[in-house]
Amino acid sequence: MHQVLLLGAMVAAVSTTSVGQRLPRIEARAFDGRQLVLPESAAGSITLVGLGYKRESQDDLSSWLLQFGKEYRPEDGFRAYEIPMMGKRIPGVLRGIINTAMRNVIPKDKRRWFAPYYGDIDAYSRQLGITDREKVHMLLLDRTGAVRWRTSGRADSSRLSELRSEITRLLAEEQ
Repeated sequence: MHQVLLLGAMVAAVSTTSVGQRLPRIEARAFDGRQLVLPESAAGSITLVGLGYKRESQDDLSSWLLQFGKEYRPEDGFRAYEIPMMGKRIPGVLRGIINTAMRNVIPKDKRRWFAPYYGDIDAYSRQLGITDREKVHMLLLDRTGAVRWRTSGRADSSRLSELRSEITRLLAEEQ
């Protein structure tokens, strides 16, 4: 799938990630100090990635990630990462303050699954085909890092059921 962007008189074609394609590489530092590089850090696991662009998106991310965390565990080959999309314009000192505030509300045993992204969120969002940053975006990766399911917005029973079905399908493919 391609999207055409008009930039003044310049026209550029940008490839967007669709279901079946590998997640574009994203690097961030998790709150436990580990470097997160997706999709590589999730290799071999079925992984749910939640992207939030606004501070207010926490409840919507939690509606997915808390439910996923109750049903699926890392020791069984499942992972879930929350990536607050912070942007590269935030100065280093302010990043430290923001990270400290977020880290303080996350239990120590959950910090490896939270990694704010301070890179070019405009470019990364274009790669994913994300145009609406008011909503959270959820991507389910297979064990190779390919996007197998995606949605946006708060979890509801219908979409949680879709997620479970896709996970069941992925598990069946592995056998």
